[in-house]
Parts: sequence; structure tokens; C-alpha cells
Amino acid sequence: MFPINRFIRSFFKFLAAIVSVFLPISAFASPPIGVLDDTHAAIRAVMAVQGEVTPDLMRQPEILGTAVGVDAAGTPVLTVYVDRDAANAGEVIRSLPRDVRGAGVQVHLTDKFRAMAKPPWAGGGGHSVSHTAKQTPPIQLGTSGGWSKDLANGYCCGGTLGSLVKIGSTQYILSNYHVFESDIVSGGNNTVATTGDPIIQPGLIDVNCNKNNAQTVGTLVKKSSLPNSNVDCSIAQISSGMVRTDGAILEIGTISSSTVSAAINQAVKKSGRTTGLSHSAVSGLNATVSVTYDAVSF
Repeated sequence: MFPINRFIRSFFKFLAAIVSVFLPISAFASPPIGVLDDTHAAIRAVMAVQGEVTPDLMRQPEILGTAVGVDAAGTPVLTVYVDRDAANAGEVIRSLPRDVRGAGVQVHLTDKFRAMAKPPWAGGGGHSVSHTAKQTPPIQLGTSGGWSKDLANGYCCGGTLGSLVKIGSTQYILSNYHVFESDIVSGGNNTVATTGDPIIQPGLIDVNCNKNNAQTVGTLVKKSSLPNSNVDCSIAQISSGMVRTDGAILEIGTISSSTVSAAINQAVKKSGRTTGLSHSAVSGLNATVSVTYDAVSF
């Protein structure tokens, strides 16, 4: 029979050997970096630097904005967006520091950021689901729409009715300021956007500038988000029976009512009037960029 005391001594020697093997592994293994969102310490450190340097950087017209991104090794860095069409882009890039207070700096050459990436007449084509056609109510969002009076001097506009939001017990369509209410000066159409104005689907641009070929799906609630708050958004209270109350979006469906923080490399998709359904991933957080609206920038 194997003596119990000898067994115990042998067992603890064996256990000690196992522990001596695994302790160095656990002691020197790098912990997982975690989700790179705006709560991550490394992201917040770069955000602090970004907040200090961005105003001065963007005084240079060649610099279109900044964000918190990651380098090839996955380390959070300050991303600086430089206009690829600027005549002296190379000079601007060479003048940028390699790091600021320990935060690395990387340059991203890019086209100008525009409110519409394609000409307004190039929307909705090439997709299995039309994002510009007039829908049978209640409509899904991610579709063409806009302010019913958005025309002047032979031109008309439109954009995307983005998503459904609820404030208190009231449901609203969320879109852009430049789609719903940017007409703040009485010009060629002799009117300005006002609370209560009809919001239509499709937008005028997709019904030959004739609002009678569209349908009213909501009424504008003017918030004047630009230029003071630097957020391009606007809302319209939905008209009864005209918008799906579950907030369904074309080619996406009903989305969760719970929101999550954006994170680096997070998969995202968008349903819009001009692009249809598109997919991408988050490459930068806390971005501050100059957006061109025809002849005006915000």
C-alpha cells in the first residue's frame, strides 16, 4: 500500500511544479487591450491631447479635422485629416509633429468631407430596394425625404429620413439640419423653415421638384442645431399612420432601442437615400471635421 503521507508530499511537490510552470506565464502575459471606446484609458488620454491641439490645427485650411484612431499596431493615436487636393499638402504633413505629449500623430489624406458624397441626381440606383421611391404608408426610414419647401430658382433638394426617435411619449423622424431646416434666410423661395412645416417622402429632388407627387409624413420641429451646437440634426413629429412606429429602416429592419458606445473597428451599416445600404467599420472616435455644404462650411 502507498503510504498516505508520502502521497501527500508527492502531490504537493507535483502541484508546486505545476504552479512554477504557470506563474511565469501569467505574470508576463499581456492583458487584453479591451474595447477601444471612449471609456478606455488610452483613448481618453489621446482625446485630452486632441481637445488641446485641434483648434490650432484646424486654423490651417489644409487640415480638415482630427479624430482618435489607432496605428498599425493597434495603439490609440491622434489622426489628422489633411486635404489631399491641397497644393501644399506635403508641406503641411511634414510640419506636423510625430507625437504630442506622448500621443502618436498619424496623417490621413482624404477628400473634403461633404454633406452629400455623390451628386444629388445620382441617388438610389443600383440597389435591390429603392431608397428614393414613394412608399405605401406607414413608411420605413432610410429613405428619401425632406422639407416640402426646399426649392428655389429652379432647383430643389432632399436627403434621408434617418431613424425614429422618441422624446417623452412622442415619436419623431431624425434627419439632418441641412435636410429639414437650413433655409434660414428668405431668398429665392421667399420663405424660411418654420416649426409645423410639412416633411415629405420622397424628397422634392426625387419627385421632379413637385411636392404634390410626394406625401406628408411629419411636421418640422425646429431645433436650430447649427451652427451653434456643431451637430447637424433635426427632427419632425410623425404624422399619424404615416411612419412605422417600430422604426423599421429599409434593408436593416427594426433596430434596438438601446444604444451602445462607438468603438474602434466596430462594424456599422447605414441605410440612406443616396447610398442605399452600405457597410463599414469605425476608424476614428470623437471626430471634429469641417463639412462642406456646397459653398458653405460648418
